[in-house]
Amino acid sequence: MDIVKILKKNISLVIPAAITAAAILLFIPTIIIQGKIGKKLEESVKLGREVDSAKSTAVSAKQFEIVKAYEDKHQQDANEIQKLAIETTQRPLLSYKIFPEPNESSIQIFNEFKRTYNQAFEKLIKDMNALDAPTDIEIRQEAGTIRNEIPTDSSDRRGNETIINLVCEKRCKQIPCYAKPQVFSGYAFWNNWEYLGTEPAVRDCWYSQLAYWIHEDIVDTINKINAGSNTVATSSIKRLLGIRFASPDATNTGTNGNEMPVYVTEKKAGLCQPWTGRISNDLIDVVHFSLAAIIRADDTLKFMEELCSEKTHYFSGYANDLPMQQLKHNQITILQSSAEPVNREDKNHERYRYGHEAIIELNLICEYIFNKEGYDVIEPNSVKLNIDMTR
Repeated sequence: MDIVKILKKNISLVIPAAITAAAILLFIPTIIIQGKIGKKLEESVKLGREVDSAKSTAVSAKQFEIVKAYEDKHQQDANEIQKLAIETTQRPLLSYKIFPEPNESSIQIFNEFKRTYNQAFEKLIKDMNALDAPTDIEIRQEAGTIRNEIPTDSSDRRGNETIINLVCEKRCKQIPCYAKPQVFSGYAFWNNWEYLGTEPAVRDCWYSQLAYWIHEDIVDTINKINAGSNTVATSSIKRLLGIRFASPDATNTGTNGNEMPVYVTEKKAGLCQPWTGRISNDLIDVVHFSLAAIIRADDTLKFMEELCSEKTHYFSGYANDLPMQQLKHNQITILQSSAEPVNREDKNHERYRYGHEAIIELNLICEYIFNKEGYDVIEPNSVKLNIDMTR
């Protein structure tokens, strides 16, 4: 059959069918395209959201500078702490000729140290403006002038008691605190000292230097607490009973004349088991000491806080050749403390007048820390070796 004739005969059906077929052919790609476009749109929207989120959380161009400034400040703080730790142990010396080894060959250099050491202890007592209770000799010397104040009808015994009491009351009003050289551990170390060689002599000087630094801090604390007081009755610290390096009982000063500081190591225990857990190591040296004093009861905590507080010192280099500068140190930590009431009628207190306020006998065990980096350049080799052998 001729196709043309067939088309002409069915033209009314062919045209609509062709239009429908064309529409179907066009509609299918459109759906496919719409699906792809929708997917792309979703991806674009998601990407847009990610971009917006990235904008809101993006690291600022200056963030690096902020982080660096923070790190620099942290490093600066760390350096400052280390600097202060070193300065803590950079203290003035009793002699600038001996450490780490003598700059002279004559043993006279050690005799000079002996004189300086003894004078330094005398100055500590003088700075405290302290005296001990009146002795029998002092009472007899005062008796002549005081007898005129005693009624003529007094018996000899009562008269003597009155004289003693008046002399003791007078002493109490002359000073802010009772103390004597014998309460300082090591005060008599150089009295009968003999030269046995350069190395042991230098070692003796070193431990004497440590002792003086510790005693100096204790005296500075007492002076600051008692500042403004001219009499024992008005002072917080009324009597320094003792400072010891070899015993936890600082009130027993009978054998402390030759005691010197001892570094606390694994093999050399201290005066107690320290709650700090500190012993001498590569970074620090540790010394223990005990301290006892008669103190106004209400000022106990005040004294303990001041003892452990920051103190100032002046340093001009270990050769004493640098400009003088004021530095700070804080080296004392209290490890143990105890307090007992004072029996004023006890023989140990019979010539002491403490005033009428409540008082206690305060006993402390403390540790003293030396930063090794601060004094390593002057620490004698024999001392370093001795420490190493006891670890």
